[in-house]
Amino acid sequence: MFQLTEQTTKITSFTPRMEKHGDENVLAGTLKLETNVHSTVLDLFDKGFRKLLYRKPAPGEQTELPLEGGDGLTARKLPHLAPLKWDEDFPGYKLEIQSGLALDEVLKLSDVEISDFVFEALDGGSCKIRFTANFRQDGRTSGKLCQLIQDEVELSLIPPTREEQKQQELT
Repeated sequence: MFQLTEQTTKITSFTPRMEKHGDENVLAGTLKLETNVHSTVLDLFDKGFRKLLYRKPAPGEQTELPLEGGDGLTARKLPHLAPLKWDEDFPGYKLEIQSGLALDEVLKLSDVEISDFVFEALDGGSCKIRFTANFRQDGRTSGKLCQLIQDEVELSLIPPTREEQKQQELT
């Protein structure tokens, strides 16, 4: 499953909103996030995905310093291909943001659904990923997230355990 650990990530936007849960209004929010990662992350979505977008560079072709590790697939196979969308929702995540607003403060969100993935292949074996995180929140969290719009933060995205996944499937 897709996960990030203390990954430098840009919060491109934050939208607070209300959701109806029965007769009750519940404060919720949507974060739009963007990060650059090693292309091997694509294997977590589908084993053939990275090979669709990357190839080994021809001698003298690489224009950027390739990332360490991997199998040498660092050149974009289809450089004129627009970023690709992935149409799948992933519920049950935990999201932790080291905001930088206070040195020891970590914003923790639970029951986060991540979706709307967009993958952009970059030379050198890296990949830009844009995605959305939807969650319920309180008013204090909303104010802090508003202060972080257009900032880079250290973000950890923790997938649900197998037990949590099974419980989600039953509900």
